[in-house]
Amino acid sequence: MINKSKVRQSALNMIYAVEENGGSLQNFDTELFWRISLEKETDHYRNAQAKALVHANRASADCSRLLETRITAALDALHGDLTAAKLAEDIERLQKRSAEYEAALAAMRYSLKDKRRDTTDQLEKCCRTLMDLAVVVEGLGRALLPTFEDYPQYRAKLDSLKSAIMRRGKQMALSAAMRTPMALADQNEYVGLVRDAQLLEELRPAAEKLALGVISHREQYEERLTKLLVNYSTARLDVVDKCIIYLAFYEMDVNHLDTPIVVSEATALADAYSGGKSAPFIHGIISAAAKA
Repeated sequence: MINKSKVRQSALNMIYAVEENGGSLQNFDTELFWRISLEKETDHYRNAQAKALVHANRASADCSRLLETRITAALDALHGDLTAAKLAEDIERLQKRSAEYEAALAAMRYSLKDKRRDTTDQLEKCCRTLMDLAVVVEGLGRALLPTFEDYPQYRAKLDSLKSAIMRRGKQMALSAAMRTPMALADQNEYVGLVRDAQLLEELRPAAEKLALGVISHREQYEERLTKLLVNYSTARLDVVDKCIIYLAFYEMDVNHLDTPIVVSEATALADAYSGGKSAPFIHGIISAAAKA
């Protein structure tokens, strides 16, 4: 389950951004906001995905050498046999794509270790290329295996190649599965990747729903806050404090959270985003609102 405190933090960021935009969603670039807001989570996920791919390919060099050796032996055996020309072409295609995969893996490993990069954009491209090639290599190998039955005269070489292709195929299938990490939820080795992918997938919808709910009640909460303030105008309040209070009102009214929970979460947000002096003030406003 997604961390609710993380949802509140992201929702507060959006509420604050809209408040700074005059309290209106008009001309507010939602996509740009979330691209910037989720940058940390996105970078963390991309690094986790790259490390998971490296782990999944820890035996890639051995698999690649074995496949290359047996492809060479099979092609030597097929050389000069015109009836096996199509089979030789298909094997060579697999050989080429497998070599491309190894090159993409090397590029991804380099990008992962490159300390000079400012963003993870290049790392993400390397991962995507690697996973796409894994799909191709696995598909070529799977399509090739049944055709071996049509050439019994080369059984010895083709059976040897078949085992190498199957071993390589398992590795490719695992790399391809990294495109949809939730498919790896039952594998303890990749629990971190699954968790990061789930956070990135669920955080925006949950936080945006919460933020939009608060924003839709903005005028109502502004009026309530005005009544609770004594000899003080809402215009003089710190914007972050005001947004935290609006969020607290919404969680009491709509989400029906108990006051102690709302106070605890609101003061935690105040400590993180507004400073220690704001927490007691926010605590008092929420308590007064609950009594009212």
